Amino acid sequence: MKLTKNGLWVILIGLGILLIVISPTLHLRWDLSEEKKFTLSESSVTVLQSLDGPISIKVYLGGRNLPGGFKRLEKALLELLDDVRAQSPQRIDIEQIDVYKTYPKEKDRQALIFYLDSLGIPPTNVVNQEDGQQVQQLIFPGIVIEKSDRQAAILLLKGNKLTSPQEVLNQSIEGLEYELMQGIRQVQDNQERKKIGFFLDHSQVPAIKQLDLIAQLKKSYDLYPVDLSQSLTLDGLDAICVIQPSIKFSTEDQYKIDQFLVQGGKGLFFLDGVRIDTLDKQGLIVTSQDLGLQNLLFQYGIRLNANLVKDAQLCGAIPLAVGNFGNQANLELMPWPAFPLLNGNPNSVITKNLDAIYGRFVSSLDTIQSGQSLKRTALLKTSPYTQVQKTPATLPFSASGKEFDPAKYQGGSQVISYMLEGKFQSAFTNRILPTEKLAKPFLAKSDQAGALIIVADGDIPLNGIDPSTKAPLPLGFDTFAKHTFANKDFVLNAFHYLLDDQQALLARNKHVRLRPLDKVKVKEEKSFWQGINLAIPIAFAGIISLLVVLYRKKKYNA
Repeated sequence: MKLTKNGLWVILIGLGILLIVISPTLHLRWDLSEEKKFTLSESSVTVLQSLDGPISIKVYLGGRNLPGGFKRLEKALLELLDDVRAQSPQRIDIEQIDVYKTYPKEKDRQALIFYLDSLGIPPTNVVNQEDGQQVQQLIFPGIVIEKSDRQAAILLLKGNKLTSPQEVLNQSIEGLEYELMQGIRQVQDNQERKKIGFFLDHSQVPAIKQLDLIAQLKKSYDLYPVDLSQSLTLDGLDAICVIQPSIKFSTEDQYKIDQFLVQGGKGLFFLDGVRIDTLDKQGLIVTSQDLGLQNLLFQYGIRLNANLVKDAQLCGAIPLAVGNFGNQANLELMPWPAFPLLNGNPNSVITKNLDAIYGRFVSSLDTIQSGQSLKRTALLKTSPYTQVQKTPATLPFSASGKEFDPAKYQGGSQVISYMLEGKFQSAFTNRILPTEKLAKPFLAKSDQAGALIIVADGDIPLNGIDPSTKAPLPLGFDTFAKHTFANKDFVLNAFHYLLDDQQALLARNKHVRLRPLDKVKVKEEKSFWQGINLAIPIAFAGIISLLVVLYRKKKYNA
């Protein structure tokens, strides 16, 4: 049967209508970007395939008046959610909420702000230009994931605040997939929970200073207090952690830690290289302290130095009396170099795109030749403008706030944290073992790879205390700067890396490159490109019209 011209047009029009009807249910896209930023990582696909029930995601980043940078973040988020929904075997409901439209009343909006802030999604205040006037607007860069009775709140605006706002937004876009996957993992019921043991008998840190960290870790792991002196082995644990120990580790304790690492265990140690004491309210005195772990770390190729690293370029501030105001002391915030702001290694998935980490009385770490075939990765560093004080030393309060003298801060960038990975060899090889009872299961080396992260600051994982209410503050929150630093993200990323076989952090490897226009070239060639953009469409339309006229003239004049 011969197909007529009219029949062909009917078929083509029908196919077009069919494609329009089914297009909302199709999700086809080819990722031609250099960074593969539109392709989910294998670990993310694995997480989605393990979903055992439907979830709902509420997106609070939206609205018509979003600034350009937040519009880009919103667009990237919605595209990611489309990919996630396409890869998930379970139903994923996505609801985008325009806060100002959904909650037009100020009272209702304030209740929502309080609710989101309690979940860890504080609003971001931005200033827009409308009709020649500056208008302040609150933006809520976060999502809430719900599954049955479980809930996870995710803050999307993350990045190093020491960089430009544009770079912060770009870093936030790079971390979208990882943050979303972490939230989905939190609400799942079928997650295998690893076990973490905390050496409470060696630390005298009040429990209230560890509440935020414990609360966050409990969402993903099972936590156990460990009395190392009463435990023959550390079998059954997946990781061990010690926070700011002040009681010396015995040889038997070191042996148990050593054997745990040799058998493929994971460890995270927050150690103070020095001891700080108050000196008659005039300042501080810095002395060395022996934790009993220095020799063990030395055998693994790391030296914990008994020094104090001060950073004059990037540091926190403390209130100090700078005189009197009437009969009251005049308190002002003054830079305090002993509280350095630490930068993460951009090449490590643990610290990539993290905001600064707030340190307090940190020491430096060095690497040495040890005969161990371990991979050593620096995680946290200071700025190049440091001063390294050896112990004993004094730290007078009067030194705070003085003008920065570059000649006194030439210590260079100091490493505050290292990660060791690989097959550990026992530090007790060819040594007399502690006791005959402990010597029986001695293992000099094994085929299982372990990992150990050492941080030369015991304060990094500790939250502050509100002086008025005595309630715990969020981990990393500085009451003076009113800013939350990335201490919590760093610690949680470290645990995830150690315990989740690094799969959950693979999404952090994504790199979205900023390609800003050359402003000088734009200014110089503006008229040329405007002319090109105007002339080409007109010329193209003219050529098409001329061809049509010639065709019709040839056809009807024949």
